[in-house]
Amino acid sequence: MDPFSIPVIMIPLLVNGVVLLLTLLYGCREDIRERAVPVVMWYPVAAIGVVMLIWFWFSVISSGDISYMMPLIPLILFFVVAFYLFTRYNLMGMADTKALILITVLVPCFPFIPLTGYPLFGIPPYVFLPFSVLFNAVILNLLLPVFFFLLNVIKGNRAPLAYLFLGYPVRGETIADEFGIVMEEFKEENGELTRKFIPVRTAIRDMLSGGKRVYTKALKEKPDKYRKELEIYKKAGVVWISYGVPFLIPITAGFLTAMIFGDFFIILLRLTGL
Repeated sequence: MDPFSIPVIMIPLLVNGVVLLLTLLYGCREDIRERAVPVVMWYPVAAIGVVMLIWFWFSVISSGDISYMMPLIPLILFFVVAFYLFTRYNLMGMADTKALILITVLVPCFPFIPLTGYPLFGIPPYVFLPFSVLFNAVILNLLLPVFFFLLNVIKGNRAPLAYLFLGYPVRGETIADEFGIVMEEFKEENGELTRKFIPVRTAIRDMLSGGKRVYTKALKEKPDKYRKELEIYKKAGVVWISYGVPFLIPITAGFLTAMIFGDFFIILLRLTGL
């Protein structure tokens, strides 16, 4: 079977994939702009998805392929429970969990053969798409520091080496519209403003212990509480913040890359000759 050729039985999953991708792209836009994903955006994809799933599983049963597809069912159940627990123990946001659960339930396997072929042997459970989506999302998320380092180098942004990987400068006047955590400390004495980068170890310790960190989201939601900070950031002109890319973006990118290119894990194995 040629890449991108679609068996009739997989058409419902392809429809789900397209609708889900459009929904995820919209969710990424809202997550960046508003720092929140509207709940109502999940309703259309859920409604369409249920209809397509009924069509898909009816086709599977009618064609006699139910025994072939059965390994998908325990995998679906396992991943749905796992993603729920991620949110239950604050390891993942609610929107991220909803996205991964919908991917798992609505598009449990590849609707067509990706460019690099099916993962491993190409039979269930090895065509299980959600695992490839999650793996690709994690890999893409890990590459973000490299992306920001290159971006800072290209733009000529100057900072200690570690901070070039962890953040980027933004205008103090519009910092409340950005997405991230302030990476600098400011003091104003006798009209003179001094600044220094927060040590990376201190920043990590503060986050783990619930220490005081200034989130740009809080600046937007509680401007009265952070009035002094906002005035200082405006005087500073430029403020460094850590990147705060919502995980929904890597999930969406992982979903798209998995559908088109396949599993990055298999690609890495092939590149390394293993």
